[in-house]
Amino acid sequence: MTATEHHRARELLAAYGAGRHRWPEAERGLHDMLAACPEGKVLLAEATALDTCLDGLLTRAADPLRPARILKAARAEARRRNIVRWVSLAYAASMALGLSVGYGLSAEPGAEESYGGLLIGSTVIEEFL
Repeated sequence: MTATEHHRARELLAAYGAGRHRWPEAERGLHDMLAACPEGKVLLAEATALDTCLDGLLTRAADPLRPARILKAARAEARRRNIVRWVSLAYAASMALGLSVGYGLSAEPGAEESYGGLLIGSTVIEEFL
C-alpha cells in the first residue's frame, strides 16, 4: 500500500467509517487493501469502535412529547418571570411609600430631635452639638 493510498484510505475512513458497504463502489478495493495490512487493521478497529458509538447515538427514538415539554417549560419560565416582576414592583412601591411617609413625618416641627435619637443615637448627636 503506497503512502497516497494510505492517505486516501484514512480520508475515506473518516468520511464513511469502517463499514465496507458505506464506501463508494470505486473505493471498496482500497478498503480490502486496508484490511489486509496490520496497520490498516488497527485503523479499521478504531473506526469500527467510533462507528459503534455513533450508531448507538442515532438509534434513539424521537420523542413525540418533547415539543409539548419544551412549551410547558417555556410557559413556566414566563410565569416565574411575571411573578418576579410583580414582586419587584411591590418592593419598589413599598420603598417609595415608606420614603414619602418618612419624609412627610420628618417635616413636622420638632421632628428632627425625636427622629435623630432613633436613627443615630442621642449620645452621638449631643457630641456633635
